[in-house]
Amino acid sequence: MTNNTLSNKIAVVTGATAFIGQAIAIKFAALGATVIVNGRNEAAGAETVSQIEKMGGKAYFEKADLTDPDQITAMMKRIDEAHGGIDILAVSGAGASTDSTPFKFFKDMELEDFNNCISSHWLTRIYAVKAAYPFMVKRGSGKIVMIGTDAGRTATVGESMIGGATSGMMQMTRALAREFGRDKIRINTVAMSFIYDAVPRWGEGSEKLESSEGKGGMIENLKKRMLFEVHTTDIAEAVAFFATPASDAITGQTLSVNGGLTTPG
Repeated sequence: MTNNTLSNKIAVVTGATAFIGQAIAIKFAALGATVIVNGRNEAAGAETVSQIEKMGGKAYFEKADLTDPDQITAMMKRIDEAHGGIDILAVSGAGASTDSTPFKFFKDMELEDFNNCISSHWLTRIYAVKAAYPFMVKRGSGKIVMIGTDAGRTATVGESMIGGATSGMMQMTRALAREFGRDKIRINTVAMSFIYDAVPRWGEGSEKLESSEGKGGMIENLKKRMLFEVHTTDIAEAVAFFATPASDAITGQTLSVNGGLTTPG
């Protein structure tokens, strides 16, 4: 069942084949948007589309690798040609996938880890925004929501590069808000920490961060410090707020949905 809050809107969700991206795509469809489900796994993408169609929504799968700007640019062009424009872009995916770098002390990182963090936590967002922006300009308005980690707001041991890359993305959001506002395009960020139903799929990190000397590891310690559980649907609700008219007076902001783990300014 849908309502019409996002009726007649074309919403692109990257990394929408599972977890946070999938929850965002389903939420957008529930609000009446036609949802473009992006990802690399066609079977998983078809499953997301099927879930949306079963609830009475409209969705289409578009295959493209977030880390490849040419693929993302080509995808946005296809979407514009097929659907007549792009109204909403939610940029999720890559940050907690097997492609991304796990928790590591800076001293344990290799040069390739630096580039990997910048690519998965920042450049993937830039590629998507750069590719979608012209079609929003043509449309005369738009809503962009970036998904990141609270490590970009709060200094966290083991996330020096993850946090550094995401902090850059957040600063870019603030700068782009000033630029894009001239074209009636809003851009905001939703940040998070541990998500109970979206555990990172990356490999092993630094040994002390994995085991925390027998105390359960970094993720278990994060969970202990959270006041409330956070799930993918909680992130989707925050993203949906930024996508709807309810947030028309807001741009250039970062909203943390972290269960009270930290209270960044």
